[in-house]
Amino acid sequence: MGFLEKLQARRRATGALLCVGLDPDMTRMPGSFKMSAQPLYEFCSQIVKATSAYACAFKPNLAFFEAHGSNGIAQLERLLAEIPSEIPTILDGKRGDIGNTSRLYAQFLFEHLHGDAATVNPYLGRDALEPFFGFPGCVPFVLCLTSNPGSADIQTVTSADTNERVYHRVIHLLERMPGPFGLVVGARHASLIEDVRHHASNAPLLVPGIGAQGGDLEATLKAAAANGAPALINVSRDILYASTGEDFAAAAAKKAQWYSQEMGRLLQQ
Repeated sequence: MGFLEKLQARRRATGALLCVGLDPDMTRMPGSFKMSAQPLYEFCSQIVKATSAYACAFKPNLAFFEAHGSNGIAQLERLLAEIPSEIPTILDGKRGDIGNTSRLYAQFLFEHLHGDAATVNPYLGRDALEPFFGFPGCVPFVLCLTSNPGSADIQTVTSADTNERVYHRVIHLLERMPGPFGLVVGARHASLIEDVRHHASNAPLLVPGIGAQGGDLEATLKAAAANGAPALINVSRDILYASTGEDFAAAAAKKAQWYSQEMGRLLQQ
């Protein structure tokens, strides 16, 4: 079963669109993890077990693991092996390079780590994106409108030669690629998500920026998931660090349940 099929099944199972971001920050974990040989794995493993009933997907942010070198990668590998197979994983590394290097990035993410999807940077253009379309069932989520303030420096700029915004150019490029794709659209751009949907009505959207980054959940859902369109609303810190005490897993489960139920309520309106 590929990413899109898994996503549809999880939406039916949970009634919501929650993606739980796995960003294990050692400075925010309970003190007991500081003595562990594999703190990233142990922390995230408990988060996964606590929130699996509510998650449509899990999104490990690779930087939080890579910062710990080979031990961090080993912890990520162990974690991914334990995530229930019916829940899709999105490997958030924002990769993108010249074609041959992109091929190796894609091979690592999809063949070695067995991710169902991965975030990809389109800045280098078509030949950098093509390798991520070569793995059946796997989906590249391409950066379109990111949630950071600096996104306006490039992504919403209008091209003089085509009179279209850069993020429109990204979408139109992807429409000519040989397979399904997703788009990363930050919740801080809720007013523009409808425009993205106009240009890419069937593409799944991965929407970060809810929770700690202050995105509006209701406005985001209405724009991203109108008429049953595929979407994932990512929440990381607001779930992972709902408590910084030893009850962190129970607190994460409670927060994930709230998000799931609130999304379900809003989707039925």
